[in-house]
Amino acid sequence: MDAKTEPVRARKRSYREDSEFHQAHEHQSVSAVLRAVVDEAKGNTISVREIIEALGDRAFGFVLILFSLPNSVPAVPPGVAGVFGTPVLIFGIQMLLGHKRPWLPQFFMRRELSLEKFRKFIDVAEPKLQWLERFCKPRLTQLFGVVGDRAVGLFAILVALCVLIPFPGTNIPPSAALVIISIAVIEEDGYLLILGSLIGLAGMAYTVTVLGASYHLILAAIHNMPGWFGF
Repeated sequence: MDAKTEPVRARKRSYREDSEFHQAHEHQSVSAVLRAVVDEAKGNTISVREIIEALGDRAFGFVLILFSLPNSVPAVPPGVAGVFGTPVLIFGIQMLLGHKRPWLPQFFMRRELSLEKFRKFIDVAEPKLQWLERFCKPRLTQLFGVVGDRAVGLFAILVALCVLIPFPGTNIPPSAALVIISIAVIEEDGYLLILGSLIGLAGMAYTVTVLGASYHLILAAIHNMPGWFGF
């Protein structure tokens, strides 16, 4: 085997095989796993690759939570919405197509985030996740399966589009709803799934309303522009 080929294949295998982190935290709650991702990170930054590889075969549910959390809290720093919203869009498409594990292009996998900022996001979200987890248990499990996963993928696509639209407040309700839905999928809690879906639909309705109002304001401004200049 060519010497250059072996490292490439090794990298591909390591992405698909369960990491030591995943094996150590396989049966822990969502909040515990996310806290461990932060606490066990080394250095001042953490890459997207490190986050995804740490989560193993539960990666789809966890990465949707992980990349939706920063957009579900107020006062998100500029540029964060795009960094976290784009992977949600890509993961949603993959789930809709029936993929079993998430994939991102190499240039995105290499992107690094400030560990300190990431830790602050987890600090804010952790108590809320723990409160939610106390009520989770398997219910209405017939809602989950292949069709359910594809429906979550479609929902993730719609959420990502809301997040990537640069309007104030359009990212928080849909992203929070996707976090709730992802927890529901991991825990197979149908009641929580329904709750998250209702919150998400309300958030998307708000986004559509904001877009519609903005569209009409722009049209009105264009229509009245000649008068402003005395034409």
